[in-house]
Amino acid sequence: MTKQTDPDAREKLDIAKKLLGGYAAVAVLTLLAIVVFSGDPDVVTDAVWIRGSILAVASLVTFALGVSMANGSRGNYRRVRIIATAQVVAIVVIESIPGSFPVWFKIANGVCGALLIIVVLLTFARSVRATFATS
Repeated sequence: MTKQTDPDAREKLDIAKKLLGGYAAVAVLTLLAIVVFSGDPDVVTDAVWIRGSILAVASLVTFALGVSMANGSRGNYRRVRIIATAQVVAIVVIESIPGSFPVWFKIANGVCGALLIIVVLLTFARSVRATFATS
């Protein structure tokens, strides 16, 4: 990305970076809730521990890639698009399985999914794609 980058693309990348930060915050707070309520097997199941831990780590990695993407890394732009899209699919699958997770966890996952859907839409926007297109 150069100083000549389309202002619309810069704005979209900045918003995507902020949304990825929100995603990381929600995922880490969800993991904190898991730790706090770990003594209640109705609230925190083994599946919640596993998925919550994976979600927290993935969100932090995705946020780091998003920061790099917003600073002009073409490789991390591609990674964010792929990872965010895959995470949205995983969240949709998890949300659609009845009884797989407690409602509170599905709500947290849904918030993460909503943030990621917006990131996917922003990163697939024409101005952003043009910014990272090969010369």
